[in-house]
Amino acid sequence: MAQHIFDYAIIGSGLTGLCIATALSRETNNIALIDSADVPGGVNRKINFPTGVINNGLRCIPDSILAEKGIRFLENLIERTVQSKISEEAPITYESGNFKTFLGFGDNPPAFYEELNYFTANKKIELDIQPHDWTEILFEKFTGNFMPRSYVTKFHQEGNVVTHITINGSKTIYAHNFIFTGNVKDLALLLPEEALSVRARSKLSKNIYWTSISLDICHSKNLTDSTAIHVLNGTTQDDIGPCIGRFLPAQEVDGVLQQSSQWLTFIESESTEDSEAIGLSLKKMKRQIKRAYPEALDHIKIERIFISPIISGNGDLKVSGNLSLPSLQNLWIASPTMNDSKNLVGSLLQSEMILSALGFKLEQSTEHAEYLDQTTLEPSL
Repeated sequence: MAQHIFDYAIIGSGLTGLCIATALSRETNNIALIDSADVPGGVNRKINFPTGVINNGLRCIPDSILAEKGIRFLENLIERTVQSKISEEAPITYESGNFKTFLGFGDNPPAFYEELNYFTANKKIELDIQPHDWTEILFEKFTGNFMPRSYVTKFHQEGNVVTHITINGSKTIYAHNFIFTGNVKDLALLLPEEALSVRARSKLSKNIYWTSISLDICHSKNLTDSTAIHVLNGTTQDDIGPCIGRFLPAQEVDGVLQQSSQWLTFIESESTEDSEAIGLSLKKMKRQIKRAYPEALDHIKIERIFISPIISGNGDLKVSGNLSLPSLQNLWIASPTMNDSKNLVGSLLQSEMILSALGFKLEQSTEHAEYLDQTTLEPSL
């Protein structure tokens, strides 16, 4: 029996992988979408909380030309309107017993400044459809083969192309084209020895990557009506760094107002398995939340901690002009950390770039185009 050959094998079914897989589904259903998790969506999935459905950790889209480009790409892909309006609200911090406008970190920025800076823009894109719904809609439109609980353990090459990959140490997947959306650091171990120079492998291993630590809390009361991003760091500088967060609108639950808040900080990926480092980061987050809101941690309804290893950082890897690996012409690197933009914006833009490199042009449906032409988005001040 002849070995089946997929048109595309996409490694990773997070937002980037799903965007690419869904777009390519318009061309072919001969696609393998491979993920180590049980379900698609990566970190962008739906979480049921006492106050209702929330995103899996803090999510926002700062307003910029590139962010709006990424949102337009997503809207064309899912044929739904995602963006509702532009809101303007400066981030705040807590100093000397008062909330003040956050003006920056001055001469002492945290090591993960770029990761935090993504959240501190004054203008933000408000969303009609939340990121946890993006991935569900994308997966519904995907027509290929989803392969959960599948770890890629090796790429195999002949000449200057990848011929197949090994899954879970034993299963073999053949494809004409391979698209990698995972952590670029993993390529140092997954790629054949001849595919990367010793220097390139060393560089991948030594680059700085960040693991995010998310803390979601359901408070037993309404603490604030502020929807601003909070940047909390206290009065002393330390190696742990600040955290950011915001409160969601309070909801009535069983006749009582409850309010959820979502907080985020980062640690170096080398400390991901260090429970003490994670514990210290969480302890500082809680200390700063309590400092700003003394009753915030009294009688909380639920607390949820979520760790995302190597979620961001400097994915420094030399690729060709079409984003394929120079030594492997049919392996495209779609890892979001390769994009200059961060977070959700980086994922969307990297997806669009890969599709463009593959020669795939995403056509907008006539119905959706007419709707967008009739919609005017006004800033909300």
